[in-house]
Amino acid sequence: MKKTNVTISFDEEKLTALRLYMEQKDLQLEDELTKAMEGFYGKHVPANVREFIEMRSGEPADPAPRARRPRPEKKEQAPADTGESP
Repeated sequence: MKKTNVTISFDEEKLTALRLYMEQKDLQLEDELTKAMEGFYGKHVPANVREFIEMRSGEPADPAPRARRPRPEKKEQAPADTGESP
């Protein structure tokens, strides 16, 4: 797929500090931003559109992780009290 550049404005001192501390952890800002962009893409672009784009580009379709909704908890019903003694 053809790549394009994205430009944003960010405070210079904050960027310098970010790069400094990321280097200490052997991380690259560009790599982390790419991961974040992939996450945004997976979150905001519908799955059928992602599949279409992947088909057009000839890339194998990676099943994107879907956001899971918590299932409602099933409440166990207590045995009904019939008023009879055992």
